[in-house]
Amino acid sequence: MAKGDYTDAARRTRYRSLVATNTDSKITVNAQEKRERAELLDMIEELFQDGNKTITADKLRAFLHIMVKSVQNSSDDATDITSVVNASSLPTTAGNSGTLYRDRNGYVKVA
Repeated sequence: MAKGDYTDAARRTRYRSLVATNTDSKITVNAQEKRERAELLDMIEELFQDGNKTITADKLRAFLHIMVKSVQNSSDDATDITSVVNASSLPTTAGNSGTLYRDRNGYVKVA
């Protein structure tokens, strides 16, 4: 199979019509469901090992689910802050833009 032109508008429209889209706006993926790149690459190698002719739709679907869950996508990832910040350990002067610090009165601020 030759590589297709993924920038072609007609091809993109056809692909969109073949694959249903989900209307959910935000999702949360448990960290245990995400895989590192090396793990994903190993999964690909195992799927296609020795010219494997028994790649089933279920195996491919499972891999694609794992791969999609492992990709960071800021446009639809739910944000969930789980880190705890100890305010007493913050600097008392502003640092780089976007960093936390404490002012003279002990209030936490963002530089």
